[in-house]
Amino acid sequence: MNKKEFDNFFKPYSKNVDNASKHGFWKLSDSLITQIIKDNIPVDINEETVILDAGGGTGRWVCDLSKVYKSRFIIYDLSNHMLKKAMRNIKNADIENRVQFIEGDLKNMERIEPNSVDYIISIYSPISFIYKKEKAFSEMYRVLKKGGKIIIMGHGFYNAIFSKINNFCTEAGVLDVLDKEKMVKWGERVPKLNVFSKEILEDDLQKAGFAPDKTYGIPIFVQPGPEDFDSENIKKSKISSALEKKDFFNEVFKLEMKYNSQPTVANRGMNMFAVAIKN
Repeated sequence: MNKKEFDNFFKPYSKNVDNASKHGFWKLSDSLITQIIKDNIPVDINEETVILDAGGGTGRWVCDLSKVYKSRFIIYDLSNHMLKKAMRNIKNADIENRVQFIEGDLKNMERIEPNSVDYIISIYSPISFIYKKEKAFSEMYRVLKKGGKIIIMGHGFYNAIFSKINNFCTEAGVLDVLDKEKMVKWGERVPKLNVFSKEILEDDLQKAGFAPDKTYGIPIFVQPGPEDFDSENIKKSKISSALEKKDFFNEVFKLEMKYNSQPTVANRGMNMFAVAIKN
C-alpha cells in the first residue's frame, strides 16, 4: 500500500488502540501473546540484550515487557502518529533510557546494523500490511544475531475464509480472490492484507534463512464479535462480556495454551504467531 493509505488507516487507529485490551477478547489475546513470548524469551536476559519490536506502534508491548525483561528495546514503525504516541507511553512508563525509536519501513531497516539484535517480536500482524513481505523477512534476518529468535504474527488465512463465509456471507468472487491471492480486505477503511497459514508463514521464514521452530494460533477457539473491532472501544461483544468472569477466562486461557501450537489445530487461529531461529 502507499504511504497515504497507510497513514489514513493508522492515524485514527493510534488514538484508541491502547484501550482495546480492557475488553475480554483482546485481554485474552494479549495474555496468550505475553505467555508465548515468556515461553520463548528467557526472563533472565541482561541489560545488554536488545529486543526489536518490529512494527511496534504505540509502544504498549514494550511498556508491558519492560516489566518482565531488563533488556533494551527498539520500537520500529512506519507510522509517525503511532511513534508519537509511543514516545508519550514510554515517557510515562519511565523507561526512556532503555528505548530507541526508529521511524521507517520494515523492508529497509538500514539504520539498524547487521547482527545487532538478540530478539525480534512483531505483534498483531505488521507483516500483513507489507506487500513485498519477502524484503521485510530478509531485513529482519539481516539485523538478527546468529542464534537469535524471531516471534512474528500475521493474519490467519483459514480464519479469513471462515469469517468471510460465516460473518460476512461474502460474494463468491471475493472468496475466490482470497483463496488465490492469500490477501483479504476487511472493510472500506482497511487496506488489503496478507494472510498466512502455518505453512505459508513458516515457508516465508525459511526462505529468508530462518529455521522455523513452532507456530501458534492466536486464539484458536475464541471468535471475536463485531463489537470487538469498535474503533472507540465502547461496544462490547457477548464473548468479551463472558470473559470478564475469572473462572471462565482462566479455563479458556488454559485450553488455548494447551492446544494452540499443535500442528493440526494451529491453523484455526485468527492470527498465526511463529517462532523461528537464525542458525
